[in-house]
Amino acid sequence: MLEDVTAAGAYVLIVSDSLEIVLFGIYTIFFTFALMLLTLYRKPLPVDWTMVAALCTLFCICMTHCSLVTTDRYSTLGSRDGLPTGAEMSGLLRGADALLRFASFLSQLVMIHRCWAVWDRAWSVVCVPAIMSCASFVCAMHGPVRLPITEFRSPFVAPRDLPFDMAFCALSLTVYTTTTTLILYRLRRISAPARDVQSMEDLIFSLGKSVIEAGALLVVAQFAMLIFLLLEHPVLLIIESVATQLYGIAPTLMIIRLGISLLPEGRARWSSSFGPEFSSILFGTTCDSSHNDIELADSARASPARNSLSSTRNRHRPSPRPQP
Repeated sequence: MLEDVTAAGAYVLIVSDSLEIVLFGIYTIFFTFALMLLTLYRKPLPVDWTMVAALCTLFCICMTHCSLVTTDRYSTLGSRDGLPTGAEMSGLLRGADALLRFASFLSQLVMIHRCWAVWDRAWSVVCVPAIMSCASFVCAMHGPVRLPITEFRSPFVAPRDLPFDMAFCALSLTVYTTTTTLILYRLRRISAPARDVQSMEDLIFSLGKSVIEAGALLVVAQFAMLIFLLLEHPVLLIIESVATQLYGIAPTLMIIRLGISLLPEGRARWSSSFGPEFSSILFGTTCDSSHNDIELADSARASPARNSLSSTRNRHRPSPRPQP
């Protein structure tokens, strides 16, 4: 597929790299904000260094993938000595392909950790998704590790090992779908008694926040990758470039959404202007083992009612008599 620039669908070479560069720029902004929420603005709560390490690792993988793809495009399309062969570019292609699959695996681990926290740290809930995630990673790395250099015929695209690639995409899609469904189901059960949707705007805010908190963007990206892989269409390059950055953007947005709920009251007061919250599930890594990972998000909405009740009680309370 795409052995030279005259092949059908060669336009995806420029489009895919351009989209990935733009998405990586957006990802950099989100990453900086999420890192601040997890470290500086989390005080006096303890810093979750495991989540910080996972976030930084995922960002470095997506950044390196974008750099390798851009280097490959520049080295091939900008070469003055003719188009390089696939064997000459095999190092860049193999590395970029491996990083894409590793980013997918790491984002699956973040989603499994999220599902584990939502379900009160019940390992029985995430056992099956964790096994499928490990199986998908084994299938994913078969191509980058086992394929010889002679299989690299295109200087733009790594060769496909269709049986293992389809197994990787199918298992990854199953993991994302399972964890997203479990998270959404849990959130709906927890926040249903407290949710008060009074307008279409509230409903849209609620749905949007639920999509971010459950990582539903990953399901869409992985489904599109599976479809175009089955079709063996050149647009798969665009889907892979977009999906690589979404593997980092979706968990980062989820961390931002949850990190805002961990801010001290004075710093998080501005977030109430964003509309009614869907839920607030915390990454439970605090020192206190009795800390509850689930907080109903309408606590901010309930506070005015509490204040009005206290003021009513104070109004009917007799005033103290002056001392002689």
